[in-house]
Amino acid sequence: MPHEVPLFFTEHLPPKMSMHATVYNKVLLSPVCSSVLLAAQTQLIGSHQPIVALVGDDVLLPCHLEPAVSATYETVVWSKAGLEPKYVHYHQDGRQKQDPSYYLRTRLFLDEPPCGNVSMKTFTVKLSDAGTYKCSLPAMKKDADVELIVGQSDVIGSDQPVKVLVSDDIILPCHLEPPLDVTTLSVEWRRGPALVHVYRNRRNDPVSQDQNFKGRTSLFQDEMTRGNISLKLTDVNE
Repeated sequence: MPHEVPLFFTEHLPPKMSMHATVYNKVLLSPVCSSVLLAAQTQLIGSHQPIVALVGDDVLLPCHLEPAVSATYETVVWSKAGLEPKYVHYHQDGRQKQDPSYYLRTRLFLDEPPCGNVSMKTFTVKLSDAGTYKCSLPAMKKDADVELIVGQSDVIGSDQPVKVLVSDDIILPCHLEPPLDVTTLSVEWRRGPALVHVYRNRRNDPVSQDQNFKGRTSLFQDEMTRGNISLKLTDVNE
């Protein structure tokens, strides 16, 4: 939810200026690889503990064959309980299929070391990605479960009004808790319907900014990896 940061002036009857920031929404295997082990000799290992990620994170859902055996030519299916159709990522004969909601957001590592790695990486995690996933090798009749828990950071502003004199510079504090790297997300600061500052696609977007604030606002971009989305406003006016 957007968090409001009230800003008051110390001159005259203090006119209220309310702004809010909006933020839109990491297998150790044996290096020895074999391709001749019988299916009965191998196990497919997922994760005994839930994997926890925040919205916007990239996350690895671990799954591997033990003892290590090449899975390069295996059909690999990642599915999710409650998803219809149930296939998140389907690999067969070098070809990939993905559910539309995961399109371009999942990747397998079959051709990369370590051997037997059938983990799936999911990019830019969404709240809807939470749930129990199943990694399957149909030809070997093996499967393993991995649970993904997705959390969300809160946008935290200031509990107290921020006071400033006309023509002064001011910082309107705002951050994410727990901290989250927001460099790949979109951030908007608004005053009513007016767009005070817009950050998207890893850069500021002055084209979308209200004319009254052009050249007077900035974010602390070197601190955005730690969830700092505070706004600096210069030459404050009424």
